[in-house]
Amino acid sequence: MGVGLPSRLRRPFGFYGGLIGAGIACLFFEERWILLAGHCLGAPWLQAIGRLRCLVNGCCHGAPAPDGVGIRVTHPRSRVTRLANLTGVPIHATQLYSILGNVALGGLLARLWLSGSPLPLVCGVYAIGNGCARFVEEAYRGEPQTKVVGGLRLYQWIAAGSVAAGAALTAFRASPAPPLMLSPAGIVWAAAFGLLAGAALGVDFPETDRPFARLT
Repeated sequence: MGVGLPSRLRRPFGFYGGLIGAGIACLFFEERWILLAGHCLGAPWLQAIGRLRCLVNGCCHGAPAPDGVGIRVTHPRSRVTRLANLTGVPIHATQLYSILGNVALGGLLARLWLSGSPLPLVCGVYAIGNGCARFVEEAYRGEPQTKVVGGLRLYQWIAAGSVAAGAALTAFRASPAPPLMLSPAGIVWAAAFGLLAGAALGVDFPETDRPFARLT
């Protein structure tokens, strides 16, 4: 991803880059634990929605799969056809696998929050759960541009690091998760941010070669 890469290999945004960036940003605030835990609480649902765009776009796609399991992609602008040369070949619906994993993780995190669990535990369980799910998901993915290091795909190494970081987070002590509250102002801000994120992650500008402009 960047100016030096051919336009067809420029990815829109990186999930782990955003996750790390949000985590670092939270450290600059006094209420860092509740901000970080709030991000973790919402992240599975945001990623699950984002995977719908991945499914349409063809990014994060799977490797060849048995006929009774895989889906077939034939659109000429999909990454499945343009980069992986898997036109019409049954492939694992890894985007769907990710959605299912995130929904399960999101439910678990909501249960922890509602039960008043410590905020670091919420953060740690998210990092562990997301890392485990991503490690397994990567085993079924078939993107040719993903590097393989030491027999594992690059994102599997990052996922393993996420699990280790999550285990460390659970050792911290902080206040329990506060009760969830909805307010009109909060709903408006959430809707505005959702529209902004949706435009940034889901709008394609095919007539330009600028970084982040293309999803295909």
